[in-house]
Amino acid sequence: MSVVNSITATDAMQHCAHDHAVIVDARPQVMRHQGSVPGAVVVDPTEVRSRFTPTPSGTFPMVRDRDTEIAVVSVRSQASVIAEEIADLGYTNVHYVDGGYSAMRTATQQ
Repeated sequence: MSVVNSITATDAMQHCAHDHAVIVDARPQVMRHQGSVPGAVVVDPTEVRSRFTPTPSGTFPMVRDRDTEIAVVSVRSQASVIAEEIADLGYTNVHYVDGGYSAMRTATQQ
């Protein structure tokens, strides 16, 4: 299993704003009623493996290659597990957002 580290919501947003990162909102659909993460790619947690497994046509258009920084937002208990699942598929720069969606919401209000 890969080792992924946390990233602050502020850092994740700054990296995304400067086109250095992709934020992945991997909260279950029932949790996304809280609101959206601006600019995030939405992926249901049950679909992470199938959506991030590279195909002959590549991956997500926003994920340029396996070195693209990915910041995962999810339910706190699942965020690091989902980030590790993505890293186990060969992505080399994966983090999970410390504090999850509530930290992202706070960071966007600053």
